[in-house]
Amino acid sequence: MAQSTLHFALGMTVGSLWVVPAVLRHWKKQLPLTRVIGRWLLLSYGLGLYATLPSILRRISSGAEWATSGWTHIFLLYPLIEKLNAPSIGLGELAIAACFSAQYGLILLAIHRAKGLRPIA
Repeated sequence: MAQSTLHFALGMTVGSLWVVPAVLRHWKKQLPLTRVIGRWLLLSYGLGLYATLPSILRRISSGAEWATSGWTHIFLLYPLIEKLNAPSIGLGELAIAACFSAQYGLILLAIHRAKGLRPIA
């Protein structure tokens, strides 16, 4: 389970980094943020799930070798992370919490901006 947390965190991070430039462009141009934030959330969680797919397959198939072979590199470098033996519980949970916090904070700021409220002091 610990490695799955790290894989999910990597997927969320990659998904977030992919879409954040578009979010910032929309923010600076005062364009509506609903679609771009929705895309950000879908891509972030979707890539998180995509990155954990080999872990799920390995658990279902009782640790079969095909679930950890070279073809799984398409799942965000799955075998490489498995070999690193990193402290995945702490790193994974920290990265997931950072992604959740950034998403939640930006959604609150977008709501604040859409309502036309005064800037927060």
